Amino acid sequence: MFFALNFGDEGGAPIKDWVLRACIVQGTQQIYISALWYWGSSLVKLSSTGAAVTSTTIPNHVITAITLPIAVLMWAVGAVLLIGLPQYYRQDPGTVPSFYKSIYRRKIILWFFVAVIIQNYWLSAPYGRNWRYLWTTQHAPAWAIALLVVAFFVIIWVLFLVILARLSKSHSWILPVFAIGLGAPRWCQMLWGTSAAGQYLPWAGSAVTSAILGRCLWLWLGVLDALQGVGFGMILLQTMTRFHITFTLIAAQVLGSVATILARLTAPDNTGPGNVFPNLAIGLNGLGTAAFWLGLIFQIVVCIGFAAFFRKEQLSKP
Repeated sequence: MFFALNFGDEGGAPIKDWVLRACIVQGTQQIYISALWYWGSSLVKLSSTGAAVTSTTIPNHVITAITLPIAVLMWAVGAVLLIGLPQYYRQDPGTVPSFYKSIYRRKIILWFFVAVIIQNYWLSAPYGRNWRYLWTTQHAPAWAIALLVVAFFVIIWVLFLVILARLSKSHSWILPVFAIGLGAPRWCQMLWGTSAAGQYLPWAGSAVTSAILGRCLWLWLGVLDALQGVGFGMILLQTMTRFHITFTLIAAQVLGSVATILARLTAPDNTGPGNVFPNLAIGLNGLGTAAFWLGLIFQIVVCIGFAAFFRKEQLSKP
């Protein structure tokens, strides 16, 4: 929703401000999600050793010391938003004649719905296993992986933020076009994290180096995936008003949930990587399965559709 309601696009905000805000929010989100998955992987490791996960193994005061500051921060953000927003954000939206008819006439909106369905159907089921790859290793210490997370999701992310914001001053379309050109980074990341190809790299020299290099590639693909998400959001911002964007994103959440449910029931990777992300570490036979190529082709088709419809419908053409 921050794409739709945090930018004041009808208020004359320059494109570089949109890029900066979107990258800051997305980067913060990546850090937070990484920390949550570290917490979850720690509990899984305790359970795998046979230890009962109780208040004895994880004292209540530790949980309180972690969660209470987060809760206070969330309440503080809510209070700032409630009290500090300018009057611009408090006005009632106007009525749009034939609103729903106009939605179905915008091809970029319909394609966004198609993209959400495709991505959720093929990529939602292995999502948890993909994130477990980051922290599940016996060779690299947790602090080393944490430093990698900071390096990629903070340092490298800030570099991208500065470069893209500067380029957006003269090329408002640079981030959407860059996102389209990335192809399928989330698919590549899931292939690396779930197919066992990234579990051990014999050419790395040692198990520790292998674990670190494997997670460097995973994090790099995660950065590209986050950039693509921001870029697709910028496509919406540059082709629609905030009123249309709000409806589009809410409807996309519903469609994405339905696609996720269907994926859990019918997708080739509904209970594991399956033939969509075959284990390339034990052989290349998986490359001959139809599910592997269908999953990849559908992700590429998403980018092709965005490229075609964005060029036709963007408000400020290069």
